[in-house]
Amino acid sequence: MAVAELYTKYNSVWIPDPDEVWQSAEITKDYKKGSDVLFLQLEDGTELEYPIDPVKTQLPPLRNPDILVGENDLTALSYLHEPAVLHNLKVRFVDSKLIYTYCGIILVAINPYKEIPIYGDAIIHAYSGQNMGDMDPHIFAVSEEAYKQMARKNRNQSIIVSGESGAGKTVSARYAMRYFATVSKSSSKACVEDKVLASNPITEAIGNAKTTRNDNSSRFGKYTEISFNNQYRIIGANMRTYLLEKSRVVFQAENERNYHIFYQLCASADRPEFKHLKLAPAENFSYVNMGGNTVIDGINDRTDFIETQKTFSLLGLNKDFQMDIFKVLAGILHLGNVEIKAVGDDKSSVKHDDNHLKVFSELLEIKLEKMAHGLCHRKIATTSDTVVKPMTKVQAINARDALAKHIYAHLFSCIVDHINKALQFTGKKHTFIGVLDIYGFETFDVNSFEQFCINYANEKLQQQFNLHVFKLEQDEYMKEDIPWALIEFNDNQPCIDLIEAKMGILELLDEECLLPQGTEENWLQKLQNNYLNKNPLFEKPRMSSKAFIILHFADKVQYECDGFLEKNRDTLYEELIDVLKKSKLSLLADFFQENEPSTGSLRANIKVRPARPGFKSFNKQHRTTVGSKFRNSLHLLMETLNATTPHYVRCIKPNDLKLQFEYDSKRVVQQLRACGVLETIRISAQSYPSRWTYFEFFSRYRILMSQQDLALDDKKQICKEVLKHLIQDPNQYQFGKTKIFFRAGQVAYLEKLRADKLRAASVTIQKNLRCWIQRKKFLKMKRAAIIIQQYVRGERAIRHVLNAATLKQSWGAVIIQKHWRRFLLSRRYQLILMATIRIQSFTRGWLARRTYEKMLQDQKALVIQKHVRAWLVRRRYQSIRRFVLNIQLSFRVKQLHKKLDEQSKENKGLLERLTHMSTVHSADLNKYQKLEEELQKTVTQKQFIEEQVKKSKGQTEQTLSEFRKQTLSLQAQNQKLEKQHQEQTQEMKEKITEITRQHLSELEREEQQRRTLENNFETQKESYEQQIKALIDQVKHLQEERIQLQEQVQEEYLINDGLRKELAQLADEALVIPKLKGDIATLEMKSQDLEMCLQKQRKEMREKVEEITKQLLGGLEGEELRKRLSPEDMEQLNEDGELWLAYEGLKRATRVMEIHIQSQKENYEKEIEELSFRIDQLCEETTHLQQKVQAENDTNETIRQELTRLAKENLDLEERLDQKEKQIRKLQNQIKSLTKNMDRGHRANGKVSPIVKKEFLGMLECKAEDEEKLIKNLILDLKPRGVVVNMIPVLPASILFMCIRYADDSNDAEMLKSLMNSLLDGIKKVTKNHDEDFEMLSFWLSNSVHFLNCLKQYSGEEEFMKHNTPQQNNQCLKNFDLSEYRQILSDLAIHIYQQLIQVMEDDLQPMIVSGMLEHESLQGISSMKPTGLRKRSSSYREEVDKYTISSILQQLSYYFTTMCQHDMDTDLIKQAVKQLFFLIGTITLNNLFLRKDMCSCRKGMQIRCNISYLEEWLKEKNMQSSNAKETLEPLSQAAWLLQVNKITDDDVKEICEKCSALSAVQIVKILNSYTPIDDFEKRLAPSFVRKVQSQLNSRGDGSTLIIDAKYRFQVTFPFSPSPQALETVQIPSSFKLNFLTQI
Repeated sequence: MAVAELYTKYNSVWIPDPDEVWQSAEITKDYKKGSDVLFLQLEDGTELEYPIDPVKTQLPPLRNPDILVGENDLTALSYLHEPAVLHNLKVRFVDSKLIYTYCGIILVAINPYKEIPIYGDAIIHAYSGQNMGDMDPHIFAVSEEAYKQMARKNRNQSIIVSGESGAGKTVSARYAMRYFATVSKSSSKACVEDKVLASNPITEAIGNAKTTRNDNSSRFGKYTEISFNNQYRIIGANMRTYLLEKSRVVFQAENERNYHIFYQLCASADRPEFKHLKLAPAENFSYVNMGGNTVIDGINDRTDFIETQKTFSLLGLNKDFQMDIFKVLAGILHLGNVEIKAVGDDKSSVKHDDNHLKVFSELLEIKLEKMAHGLCHRKIATTSDTVVKPMTKVQAINARDALAKHIYAHLFSCIVDHINKALQFTGKKHTFIGVLDIYGFETFDVNSFEQFCINYANEKLQQQFNLHVFKLEQDEYMKEDIPWALIEFNDNQPCIDLIEAKMGILELLDEECLLPQGTEENWLQKLQNNYLNKNPLFEKPRMSSKAFIILHFADKVQYECDGFLEKNRDTLYEELIDVLKKSKLSLLADFFQENEPSTGSLRANIKVRPARPGFKSFNKQHRTTVGSKFRNSLHLLMETLNATTPHYVRCIKPNDLKLQFEYDSKRVVQQLRACGVLETIRISAQSYPSRWTYFEFFSRYRILMSQQDLALDDKKQICKEVLKHLIQDPNQYQFGKTKIFFRAGQVAYLEKLRADKLRAASVTIQKNLRCWIQRKKFLKMKRAAIIIQQYVRGERAIRHVLNAATLKQSWGAVIIQKHWRRFLLSRRYQLILMATIRIQSFTRGWLARRTYEKMLQDQKALVIQKHVRAWLVRRRYQSIRRFVLNIQLSFRVKQLHKKLDEQSKENKGLLERLTHMSTVHSADLNKYQKLEEELQKTVTQKQFIEEQVKKSKGQTEQTLSEFRKQTLSLQAQNQKLEKQHQEQTQEMKEKITEITRQHLSELEREEQQRRTLENNFETQKESYEQQIKALIDQVKHLQEERIQLQEQVQEEYLINDGLRKELAQLADEALVIPKLKGDIATLEMKSQDLEMCLQKQRKEMREKVEEITKQLLGGLEGEELRKRLSPEDMEQLNEDGELWLAYEGLKRATRVMEIHIQSQKENYEKEIEELSFRIDQLCEETTHLQQKVQAENDTNETIRQELTRLAKENLDLEERLDQKEKQIRKLQNQIKSLTKNMDRGHRANGKVSPIVKKEFLGMLECKAEDEEKLIKNLILDLKPRGVVVNMIPVLPASILFMCIRYADDSNDAEMLKSLMNSLLDGIKKVTKNHDEDFEMLSFWLSNSVHFLNCLKQYSGEEEFMKHNTPQQNNQCLKNFDLSEYRQILSDLAIHIYQQLIQVMEDDLQPMIVSGMLEHESLQGISSMKPTGLRKRSSSYREEVDKYTISSILQQLSYYFTTMCQHDMDTDLIKQAVKQLFFLIGTITLNNLFLRKDMCSCRKGMQIRCNISYLEEWLKEKNMQSSNAKETLEPLSQAAWLLQVNKITDDDVKEICEKCSALSAVQIVKILNSYTPIDDFEKRLAPSFVRKVQSQLNSRGDGSTLIIDAKYRFQVTFPFSPSPQALETVQIPSSFKLNFLTQI
């Protein structure tokens, strides 16, 4: 589209204005090509015909749409020209109170002459890490960009701050350095950042002064190089200075001052340590009172001097060195008061008794006479000799002033050198950022050598700036693959060549200075001869013969030649130098020594020479002029800047009167032209200044797209197709990879099309709405007219027919009608009444029936409910009963196993006793065998006796007669003995028979008991079998019921979800059941083998029973089994009768044991019978022997002895039989007890036998050698996730406290102290090692707080024992008071809480701005504003995850769920949630303050919607009582403020009343930043803001803009006692704490 076509009606243009530079006017008639007049209307309503040259067709510049006014970046304007820039800066500065604005790569900073709260640490942290362009323009944004590029690219950076005096250069440079010091704290203890910042007050004191334009004007250039290590922390700095204004030491213009340090020293003259300086108020010294005013309003020189001294000390300058500095400064002041008198025309003199000269000599420790002589004389060196020549008064005064200037210049350099030494660092620097604070382009009424050097430096800087801007434009085009066309820009190289080239102005000036008789006139003549009419940049003024004009890039400047040579020479007479060299003040003497080390040495990655060359001997230095030195240092500076990436800050002075937020357009536009801002605009405007991303273009101009265009899926292709239709000339735009590039004015044209489309749509809507309103109004009027006509026509008809007859007839008709109507109404009433009664009757009957049916249904429902509830109760009872029976069965199996073990032990004892009895029996048999042998011996003896009898028969016959008498007597005796023997034998037989009978009766009785036991056992077995069959039937019945109730089970699926998990865990254990069948089969086979081998059977049976029991119980204790086995599990386990088979196997094993015992009894009885039979045989043999002894008298005595021996043996046997009987009785008793136990076990069918549990005391014994292992396994190596899933989250804290209880119960102080210190160190270590692990910190915070509560709960203090159980009160600590450890643990918990909050904030912070401000939670309510923001390539985020409000809510839910899983106290969770909500509200609000593009009505709706989501989350999590909602109140009020009307006085009052949570500064900031997002929104009037501000002045709520996001609410740990009993705590095996012993 042609540019001329944009000059249509309602558009605005800019026309020149003598007062405001440019004035806005609206076009009242479309411009036609070739017309010589443009019809305009000014803002005050004046009509104007603006003349247009039809040949050149130079139309006035178009004005940007109002929607673009106030943009953050000037290059984002659709029309880029001088009036647009000027107006945009004015709107931002005056209306919005915004002092910073981007202009491409330049930051324009306008001095507000007022302290504004945008430089606090909170602002620094808000800009830290942000991309340039995301936030409002700020010096901190430029600093962050430089710091970020340095860190990303490892390339040195420079920030170039320039501007006029009073524009705020020093403050901007100071804030940039402060930003680097804040965001890059060094790791050393030297506080390098503080030292770097401390250098500013010193350099300002010795290098800044009050001028007519600025109260704190820098009178020198400064380049501060801040060095960083490889971690990008400040390690040091270096400072270089340029062109100190030495002339200010001896001369100040009206209303100006000397350097601040002089006034600070004079203000502190009354201090005791400065008495020897003999100072007085500043008004008494000529060097500091020339300006007429020695005081600056609002500045306290005495206080500033104290601050200067502090910074001296901070930089390591000792008191002696400081005092030497003050001596030199005081000496300069006294030197200025030295009175020089004229002696004739050619001579001058100074009195030796001059008080000031005397003080000067004393302070500088020089000889007074030589100084007095040197001030009035000078040496002239000839070829043959040196001549001392007196000087005139004027020459002497100039020499005195030159001495003062040189001394101060040397002192300035010396102080800078010492500052650099204090900021030196060891090692190698990685990168650096340089901050250049240098004077801007200057043009005064009288311009001299200083202005010439300053403008020369600005020419060099402007050239470097142009090249850098050109390069950035080229890089941007190459990145987007846009065809590159050469852009013309003003190259100022000819002006630089004019100044510094060979035979240039500086070289001619140095040449003239070398001539002894050189003058300014001769130098000017050389300039005119070389350049006048030969170089277009050099001109001769018309009105002055001692001046010349140079056409700089910014403006023409006329330089006066007076003083050029003297200032360039900067001479000092050798006589004075010799005096100062001999000074005893080492500081002063070193100033004038040869081979002085250089100041401000540069240590960079590039090779450069020192910026300020060292002072050489003055015999040689006079050849080195000020101009050449400045040129050399400037070249070194440009080398440094070219080796870095520059960032530009242009400071603008809005007015010369230092008025707050006053905007002088003439002064501003002059500075904009001088500082290169307009040049940047011109370069941008020549190419494609407006640049949009495809998404931004699609969102903004979707209204211009047709349905056919929107049918495409690719938005990039849609944009291309639409632009082909909208802009016919393809040269007006270019498509890049990510952006669309537009020529100047094309965005405005698109905005015009969009506005026309919206206006047409609005007109259509208004047309239809107005049509509907008018039609509605017309129809209402039509209906009213028809009614009126009806009544009028009726009245007219009545009047036509009205007479007496008609009246009479009409009355009659009325009466008839009355009666007839009455009759009709009466009949109708009767019908209605009857119908009503009928309806009522039917209705009431229907209602009664319905009520009856309802009652009947209710009754039936009650019956059904009764039966259903009864069935449910029965089912629940049966399930509980089955569960109890299963548990009982498991316990009985276990108890039976124990009883079998005991019975096997008793059987083993019985077997041992039986073996002992068998050994005794074998011993008896041996005795009986011996007895038989003896009997055989007696038989042999008997035979031997018979033989002897036969031999002696003869002899006996001889003596028979002799002995017959004796034989008769012996026979009588023998008969008596036989009777006695028979009686004794009979008694023995009776006794033996009686014993045998008794034993047999006892055996029979035992046999009967055994049979009764077996019968009982069989009956019990049958009963058990019947009960098991009944149980199996019940199981089958329950299975059928389960099939019928599957639908109900599905409904209760969620309730039984936990049981399903346990069933899943037991599924693996149920796989063991098939193995039991095989084991039982093997048991049955081996039970048959037990009958053949008793020992082998018993051993194998015991092993199998144990194996079966273990498999049945699964290694679980009773309590664990009861917890883990559900009724369904028991049904599955007993589904195939495995438990019955196991029970049958156990019964068979018991029966085998009983059979074995019975067989033992039978064997024993057989042995007893054999013994009795042997006794009978012995009795018979004794009788036979007695008969034989009767026949033989000789053997009677031996027989008697044998009988007596046998009698004794019988007695022994009786005793042994008694012992055996006792053993039998004991065995019988044991068998009885065994059978009773078995009976008791069988009878306990419906009852659970009580299990004797160990009674634990809630203590764990931890040995000293296991302490390290405890801390390692329970604290250092513990994984929180496994603990949370499988057990109690606070279990570690309970275990640790149980160990503490044991140490307390043992009264072992060393153990307690060691354990407490170890666990505290362990918690500190694990939280330190995992300081960024949220789950670990949350887990140990919960455990720490629980451990702290345990220490309180069991401390024995009454306030903590209120909720304890009696058992818990008995478990309180007894021997030690752990209140000190409680305090330490509380501090540790607070530290962990702070770590936890920090981790959560670090994770949440990147989501807040994107989710709360940038994301559109209400789709379609926002519209992309045509900002055309051009982010730098280093800061542009190509692919960044966009967070939404859902992301924030998900993160909050994750935090909340994790803390709940860790069993954290609810109050503690509420405190954490409150802190997080405070962070969300604070960061969102702070960014709202710092982002003008977010301050719109629609964005307020988005914020309000996001706040509602957060409030809903609080309600969902039951966190309303956490006071988190209150922390969002400032943000909520800010959102309301963006949405509310802001027009009338009532709105002002309402804003002041409702925005109570916002400070006055914050409210005004939001109102000033309020930006309409569309043309249909009205811009906020400045008068409205002023009204609000005046209403808020009475608040007094401070001047803080940014809320501190790092503020922490005080955390409290509420006491919540644990209901869990310590004795019930179980230690899982996964903890690997087997070395702990539970007491």
